[in-house]
Amino acid sequence: MEELLINVDPEKKERIINSAMKEFSVNTFQKASTNTIVEDAAISKGLLFHYFGNKEKLYNYLEYFVIKVIMESIIEGLDWEQKDIILRLKEIALIKLKVFQKYPYLTDFSLIVFKEKTADEIMRINPDFPLELYSEIYTKNVDYALFKEDVDVKKAIDIIRWTLEKYSDEVRLEIQKGQREFDYRFIEKEFLSYITILKSSFYKSN
Repeated sequence: MEELLINVDPEKKERIINSAMKEFSVNTFQKASTNTIVEDAAISKGLLFHYFGNKEKLYNYLEYFVIKVIMESIIEGLDWEQKDIILRLKEIALIKLKVFQKYPYLTDFSLIVFKEKTADEIMRINPDFPLELYSEIYTKNVDYALFKEDVDVKKAIDIIRWTLEKYSDEVRLEIQKGQREFDYRFIEKEFLSYITILKSSFYKSN
């Protein structure tokens, strides 16, 4: 699947992907217009079909892309030596926000895709996902001894992840609506204010 746009100029590739995700997010697959996609992407219709062959193949590529781009961004951007799972989850949330900045319709399109298919189903169709390494993002080198003795670590990690993801979603929506700019340092500072509370709730005292 990756080979479909492998030789395409990165800026053009980004335009095509964003235009297609936008159109499929606004309309159903049946109603989505390839004319709108090519107009928005500033390419010819012939070129779009040269890359993908038909609308269904374009849609299938986007299904593959939304999972692949998140996976690869996390794997490449994560500090794998970070032993503090809360700080690691903060890193993951910030990496995802950067991806959403580049592909603003990725979340909306993903919500539509995952109503029909699970991520596992898509990954089984496309065997080139780095599943083994991705499966370790919450475990590799993590120091679980930081947690209080009486804390259910798995449930605590779920709560931490949900909290940071919820805040991240709010930030993403505000940026999408033009209510705020993507200020990495300010957003990270806000994350850290939540992290202080989470650490006091779940971690042993220093």
